[in-house]
Amino acid sequence: MARVRIGELMVRQGRIDEMQLQSALAHQRRWGGRIGSAIIGLGFVSEPTFLEALSEQLGAPFIVVGDRAVPRSVLSLVPEKLIRSRRVLPLARLNESRRGPVVVALSDPGDLAVLDEVGFVTGLSVRPALASEADIDQAIRRLLGDERGATRRTLQAIDLPEDTSPLSGLASDKYSVN
Repeated sequence: MARVRIGELMVRQGRIDEMQLQSALAHQRRWGGRIGSAIIGLGFVSEPTFLEALSEQLGAPFIVVGDRAVPRSVLSLVPEKLIRSRRVLPLARLNESRRGPVVVALSDPGDLAVLDEVGFVTGLSVRPALASEADIDQAIRRLLGDERGATRRTLQAIDLPEDTSPLSGLASDKYSVN
């Protein structure tokens, strides 16, 4: 069975009307991007309202991560590098079987490559949940720290001793004019 397009689904649900859908499609043709960005950007619905409809279309629950506590044991299931690069956040490990599943929040629960990657590194089955990109980014900064701040701390200057090598003067002598 073919999946109903998100714009058509939102019209059926009464979240937007046909004229708003046509305007969003025209905006998308003109400026590119995703239809959801156009619907939200044009002010027809809020991001949470759109994400609720999208979650129904995709069959993945919509969650707001917000200030939700995530146990360190769950967070450590997925390497920090993968969390930051793929913008995926492990939220809980369900003990339905030895292989999980682990519940992860991501902005595109249909991204099978990311889900497979998380499943591979954890050795667990993966159950996706839809969350906004901004919500995921904020939760990652809150739970793992600001990546830029960590980099800034590790790249601080250190004092080195004066170069006493007998070869240190050769490089400057090479370019001097006699």
